[in-house]
Amino acid sequence: MARRTAAAGAPAAGRDDAVVVEETSLALVELTLAAIASGTGPSTLQLRLLVVLDRHSPLNLGTLAEHLEVSTPSASRLVDRMVEAGLVRREAAAHSRREVSLAVTAQGRRALTSMRRARRRAIGTVLDRMTAADRRALVAGLDAFARAADQ
Repeated sequence: MARRTAAAGAPAAGRDDAVVVEETSLALVELTLAAIASGTGPSTLQLRLLVVLDRHSPLNLGTLAEHLEVSTPSASRLVDRMVEAGLVRREAAAHSRREVSLAVTAQGRRALTSMRRARRRAIGTVLDRMTAADRRALVAGLDAFARAADQ
């Protein structure tokens, strides 16, 4: 990952904000992947499915496949394994008995919680290395970014 210059934490000359954010986000991705690898729980793709359902459920199979950027048959096979493992619940949609609605089960939420705890511990370790002012700026910036992304 490209590094920032030491001078006042400013980005290196010539780099635009999107590049800095994208490159910096890789640190969070690495922490997340390490948190996933440290456990014996679901795979990366299974966790991605759980995160999507946790944030957007209930979803039908086609919409889930779009979120995961996989084919509907691939999503269906993945959901079958997740239902069998007790991580996902499949039921008839409220508005149409022909459509399937998918949601995270209590066991699936526990798997997400476990991964998030491991990730938060790793993030906390990094935050402890930062000054209080840098931490406040980071948190404010990430909060604003998340709000803008949700619009």
